[in-house]
Amino acid sequence: MADRATLETWIAETERNQRRLHKALPPAAIVALALVFVSRPVGLGAVMLVALVGVYGHWIMSSHIVDWRARISDLGKPKPVGRALKRR
Repeated sequence: MADRATLETWIAETERNQRRLHKALPPAAIVALALVFVSRPVGLGAVMLVALVGVYGHWIMSSHIVDWRARISDLGKPKPVGRALKRR
């Protein structure tokens, strides 16, 4: 399992990549919309591609960050030794 410093580094890098994605999406969307006027099929494909990259990129990176923050919060907790057997 990764230590706290490694997890915090991963979180910082992923947040930086999220900011990059958020900065790149508006110009890409403008180009995709301009392509709609040049060639409708190509433009609509580009619009769909930009939307998919935006939605899934944000979703995946956010999920990673949530997972790593949960791991950080679990670092101080004791690990379970095993399952307790209850028999009557």
